[in-house]
Amino acid sequence: MIADPSSCSNFHEIVITHIDLDWDVDFESKRIAGSAELHVNALKRTDKLVLDGNQLVLKGFSHDDKPLNFSVDKNDLFGEKITVDIGAIDEGQERKIKVQYTTGESASALQFLDKELTKDKELPFLFSQCQSIHARSIVPCMDTPGIKQSYSAKVSVPSLFTCLMSAVGEGSEVNGDKTTYTFKQPVPIPAYLLAIVAGRLEKKVISDRCAVWAEPSVVDSAAYEFADTEKMLKAAEDLAGPYVWGRYDLVVLPPSFPFGGMENPCLTFVTPSLLAGDRSLANVVAHEIAHSWTGNLVTNATWEHFWLNEGFTVFLERKIMGRLYGEGHRQFAALTGYEDNLLPCIHDQFNPCHPYTKLITDLKNVDPDDSYSVVPYEKGSAFLMYIEQQIGSNERFEQFLKAYLAKFKYQAVTTDMWKACLEEFFADKKAVLDNIDFHKWLNDPGVPPNKPQYDETLVEACRKLAKKWVDGSDADVNAITKDDFTTMTSAEKVKVLQCIRTAGPLSTYKLEALDRTYSLLSSRNCEIKFAWLQIAVKARWSQVLPAALQFVTTYGRLKYLRPLYRNLFSWPEARNQAIAQFQQNIPSMHPISVQVIKRLM
Repeated sequence: MIADPSSCSNFHEIVITHIDLDWDVDFESKRIAGSAELHVNALKRTDKLVLDGNQLVLKGFSHDDKPLNFSVDKNDLFGEKITVDIGAIDEGQERKIKVQYTTGESASALQFLDKELTKDKELPFLFSQCQSIHARSIVPCMDTPGIKQSYSAKVSVPSLFTCLMSAVGEGSEVNGDKTTYTFKQPVPIPAYLLAIVAGRLEKKVISDRCAVWAEPSVVDSAAYEFADTEKMLKAAEDLAGPYVWGRYDLVVLPPSFPFGGMENPCLTFVTPSLLAGDRSLANVVAHEIAHSWTGNLVTNATWEHFWLNEGFTVFLERKIMGRLYGEGHRQFAALTGYEDNLLPCIHDQFNPCHPYTKLITDLKNVDPDDSYSVVPYEKGSAFLMYIEQQIGSNERFEQFLKAYLAKFKYQAVTTDMWKACLEEFFADKKAVLDNIDFHKWLNDPGVPPNKPQYDETLVEACRKLAKKWVDGSDADVNAITKDDFTTMTSAEKVKVLQCIRTAGPLSTYKLEALDRTYSLLSSRNCEIKFAWLQIAVKARWSQVLPAALQFVTTYGRLKYLRPLYRNLFSWPEARNQAIAQFQQNIPSMHPISVQVIKRLM
């Protein structure tokens, strides 16, 4: 079993196989109180259970109602190491250890929002985000992706609230001014996939196994936006095998949610920034659906192998979209991911020698959140696409994908395990695999050693339109109409803007003409508006500063916040305003986002 530098737990000696949670959510104190009963199984003889924690208020551990001694050692980076004296337990023996506790004052996994920060402003709201190592702030656990456990939960919330978890709901019971919801997750999951949400939520059914939850004023538009969820799920099953999780529901969170989506089993969390009104950003849902196999069913053993989660998921996401909308769509998405996400990340966010641009990272004494970037997503998916092309058959590589997922389902894997599976499946292609420089792809920083071959047909039209803006005179750009741009898909529009941004700063005259011609600032599509703001901020166009500051205040998605704040902080005339705006906005931001932006400052 591989070591995990991000966990203090002794999972090499004893493992948690199931957790029974009994929680009471207190919106006034902004804490969760209750108990967790940990079902443990000894892998070897031991007398200790070592768990991860973070700011937990521990009231006591017990076994068969007999109290157990425990100690807590603090670690600035990873929270707390909790050592419980459980008495001698032999290999193969099982035991139930109960802990009574309360979450800390500022549990990093939880965001309690006052009602003013929700869309409808009716009730407060709670949501969790446990990835990467924040589950330890809501339950003492083995907070490593390499250990999986099933769970059940009873959660009490005030009666006006609806509570959901990353599990199948089994009903609710009203007790006075409280309602207790019951959940069961029979499929073993890593701790980072534990999730809870509570607030004023309504449900709209999409299919027998899919529904969307959101605040009442948002739920209809969310149901429209995600109407193709069942279609995507069926395409994913065709590629990856049976869907084992029972339900696939989505919940639209308030704007402070720091990610596009989070693949919590049975209940994907999504950002409201996806509600563009035209279903144009639904690829994020395809990504989270893909995680039901790549990540949730077969999981990276440690965060150092994160590319096995995200590279595979981006690859599968684009396969799903290709099945639904054509191979050209897949090729376009893969090429733009390489050009507009991966290369700028390597050259601008880091540098080509930076260790975080490796596929396999060394996270000793590193918070996994600090190493987070698009590298495992885009470099990982490019690697898989390159291997597929070297094999010479998409169909054969899809067969491998399905075989890999079947072989390792319910398990955690390392890169070596994946590579051995690949070599076994393609034993007849040994010469082809021998010709691929796995070491460079996996262990060298910077740009990949080989670039996959992409069909550039759709991208070329975007480049041509961008070139008119970049190379044209003032008179030339005045003659550009909105027609070519209007007929493009949203992804193609974003690509046009990315090409313009990459070419260098535009003159103020061209910036004004670009916004006037395409009505960019009034776009409902966050990706288009974000791409436009990137162009304008890069050009130091002071007229756009209020809109940029408004954007980073309105949307909490780190994909937008990180680059926009970085550019605002490096713009001398904007820096002080941006810092003041950020500090003023901290109470409504997610704690993960606050830490990321503080580091940028």
